[in-house]
Amino acid sequence: MKRIYKKYAALLFLLIAVLLVRCTKDHSNQDLTPVNSVALSDPKSKAVFTVFQGDTLKLKPTLSQSMGNDLSQLEFSWLVYNNNGALSLAAPRITISNEYELKYLVKGDPFILGEPYVVRLTVKNKATGVNFFLNYNILIGNKYGTGWLVLEDKSGKGDLSFVFPDNTVEHGIYTDRNTTQLVGPRKLELTPFPVGDDISAVGKRLYILAQSGSQEYNYLTMVKKFDYSYEFFSPPAVQNPQVMTWTSQYVYSGVRSPALGIVVNNNKAHSNLVGGFPGVKKWGDVALNPQGSNDYSLAPFVVGGPTYPAIVYDNKDKRFYHIRAYNPSPVAGSLESFPSGGTAGVSSVFEMNNVGMTMLFQDSADVVHEYNALMKNDDNQAYLLRYKTTNTTTAPNITLAKVLMNAPGILTYTAAAGSTSTPHIYYSNDNKVSCYETSSNTVVESYSFPVGEQITAIKYAKYTPNDTDPVKKARLVVATWNGTEGRLYYFTISSTGSMGNYTNMFKGFGKIVDIAYKY
Repeated sequence: MKRIYKKYAALLFLLIAVLLVRCTKDHSNQDLTPVNSVALSDPKSKAVFTVFQGDTLKLKPTLSQSMGNDLSQLEFSWLVYNNNGALSLAAPRITISNEYELKYLVKGDPFILGEPYVVRLTVKNKATGVNFFLNYNILIGNKYGTGWLVLEDKSGKGDLSFVFPDNTVEHGIYTDRNTTQLVGPRKLELTPFPVGDDISAVGKRLYILAQSGSQEYNYLTMVKKFDYSYEFFSPPAVQNPQVMTWTSQYVYSGVRSPALGIVVNNNKAHSNLVGGFPGVKKWGDVALNPQGSNDYSLAPFVVGGPTYPAIVYDNKDKRFYHIRAYNPSPVAGSLESFPSGGTAGVSSVFEMNNVGMTMLFQDSADVVHEYNALMKNDDNQAYLLRYKTTNTTTAPNITLAKVLMNAPGILTYTAAAGSTSTPHIYYSNDNKVSCYETSSNTVVESYSFPVGEQITAIKYAKYTPNDTDPVKKARLVVATWNGTEGRLYYFTISSTGSMGNYTNMFKGFGKIVDIAYKY
């Protein structure tokens, strides 16, 4: 047995030795063809970066080859897909370019505002079919998020421009993004808080009012969403848009909430009872006054607050009305009278139901929920009426002041805006801006533009969220027109309301008809 084991052991050893020798002499790998490897790198691929709608996405990674630098032997393909985890993993892959350097205008499909995407470059070796990859993670942002939105009249047609926080300007935004013309542009309406009317997704609203072509636009992209008539359950027979806004009563968790939508069309009120019932909310029919009639003529101003969600003024019967969102009798959305006379032994400064004057202008005052109304009596005298939209048991009356104004030229003003940080109203005549101080009833300052520049619009920056130095952000914006060009001027308002000289001037606009601070 020992001889048999030794014999098999010797054979096994010999077999292993032969195999080792054969492996050592196998040089067949010397006949393999070398593969051209591609290396791709780009610092941008290391983190998520934002690309704004309307901008061109430009990407050109560093490319190196292990065998030469001949790009003709390579094929390039850029594809994009949505990387939102809430969406299906089967999100479509769309090829957007077949060039080595990507230059792609981000405008509409396949990119959606606010969504994350992967943009992938695939490089294919034509000879071997081997692919090499590089991924970029991008987020589609909106560069028109904060700044001044400008509505212009260009030979009767409306257009938009935007002034960015870095003082750069972009013109022609409306015509670049929309095909529907705005004939006779009138007014910008922006809600600084989200609205849930179920017509579209919850969010801020942007309306552009015009003689023809008024409609709702995407707040972020300024692309048309709906025609003006679509916003109503039954469109008005005469479409003469003057106001389209949402009022707010309360703040929940730091966010203002909508209370009531109000339209003033052809001097009549229409309301939108958001949240009052399930489903789509639109503006209803013409609201009726306490007499059950639509024989009234509203001034184009709407305000609201905690006690009264909406207040309007009738220039025919020369009185105020308020509108409630929820009320069984009279019907919700109807014009209602205010409580008459004084309350708890305190007399009203003036009678809300019997003012007896014509409203010319109205805007926010320097105290939250308080408003300044410019009125004209039958003797052509200007009065300032001040009231509030909230009352309490300790302050039951909402009327605050009635003052015969000492403000030269106020009855023939061309544009005006109220300050929300100081007791001032800024108004214009021809090429001059006057600063009227409500506390002293005097014009305390004025500024004149060059002769021939007529002032067409004035706005005060009311919304400065997360601002630790509100004086620096408090801006008065004045638009002028010299017959051929519109200009926009910035004034940095001091803590006392002083204008001083303008700090910035921007050219190249059409005739500016309205401006609004967007954030």
